[in-house]
Amino acid sequence: MRVIWFIIWLICGIWGARDASDRGQSGILVFLLIFFLGPIGLIIWLLIRDKGDR
Repeated sequence: MRVIWFIIWLICGIWGARDASDRGQSGILVFLLIFFLGPIGLIIWLLIRDKGDR
């Protein structure tokens, strides 16, 4: 079960990094935010990211 959660958060971190890079922000910082803070990090990223045309 832990492996599944690890894979889910890894995928969420990669998505966040790619999203940040597409928006011109630091992808590695967003990856670390999401990966280490888990759901809280994902929520933080969704709240603070630029609301562009994506």
